[in-house]
Amino acid sequence: MGATLSTIRKHMQFAEFESLPDHPGKRELLRGELIELPPAKQRHNQIAERMYLRLREILPDASISSLGEVHHEMGYLFEDGSWLQPDVSITHAGQTVGDYYLGSPALAVEIVSESNTADEIAGKVETYLTHGASEVWILYPNRGQLWLHTHDGHAEKHSATLASSLLGGTVLDLAQMLA
Repeated sequence: MGATLSTIRKHMQFAEFESLPDHPGKRELLRGELIELPPAKQRHNQIAERMYLRLREILPDASISSLGEVHHEMGYLFEDGSWLQPDVSITHAGQTVGDYYLGSPALAVEIVSESNTADEIAGKVETYLTHGASEVWILYPNRGQLWLHTHDGHAEKHSATLASSLLGGTVLDLAQMLA
């Protein structure tokens, strides 16, 4: 029998979460619920890396003063004690930072893996948008789709290209990201 992937969930406060020992995989805290995921697979990491590099390339050209830096796997601490680590993110210009960035990034990109649940993804989208994200991109590699969620509650599906108003209308080729 093959091994099944599962997400381990447990409730805790941020101080307890922050003191957990290192382990393989990814940990996040979503509204007091610990989410532990297995290590990301090679394809997931390649897609995240391509997205990160493309956004780093776009950002200076877009000359958008409201945006800060592009990051891969950066941690964000929210007022409700949640701590999330989007696969790729762009901060707000001048975003407050301590040990972690405080509040939501301007853009959070989550690449969905088989170990993610629909409820977990929806919770992340809601948390990012509630705490100041302008856009949240949820990329489904196996479906070749990206859902763009905006701060006004709008969501739209993209399957070939994505034109982001946050990035000044810059068009991203999704097939290139997923290749």
